[in-house]
Amino acid sequence: MNLRDSARSLARRMHGGIEAWALRVGKNPASARHELAGSSGYKLGLEDAELMTQFAIEQNVSDPLQILNTFARNVGAMVVPLPGMYETGGCTMQDLSSAAREFAEFVAAAASATADGKVSANELAQVDQELAHLIGCAQRVRATLAAMHEAGKPTSERSVVELPVRDTMARPTAAA
Repeated sequence: MNLRDSARSLARRMHGGIEAWALRVGKNPASARHELAGSSGYKLGLEDAELMTQFAIEQNVSDPLQILNTFARNVGAMVVPLPGMYETGGCTMQDLSSAAREFAEFVAAAASATADGKVSANELAQVDQELAHLIGCAQRVRATLAAMHEAGKPTSERSVVELPVRDTMARPTAAA
């Protein structure tokens, strides 16, 4: 699948479809349709693709990272969501049992892929997907353990990390 197909598919799955997404980002719906179709003279920008992904995450749309995953696949990379970014985790033991299940699925995919002595592109993609799920589960377990560690310390000893905050939902305004 190419990036344009992924973007169009994601926009269609969002609540209200392409028209609602276009209005939310301040675009004319007809222009948005042309951008998603790849019509001559129209291009979907990176910032618009990022906003579309963020809106999809907000709306709990299935496969909200579709554009990013397509981009990564096209360049031979893999996307691993950070813990807590858009998934709600359970307790550590639930996450740990999920990691064990994901490991089993990763092993099963790898074993199945090598059963005939050859590995197809589809089999390799399945192994990559299972590996990404496994890594994501392991990251959630680690994040939960780190949070429990911090919570167990006296307030005066807790780590304070101040990260810069940027409003990723804001669109640039045109200079007057």
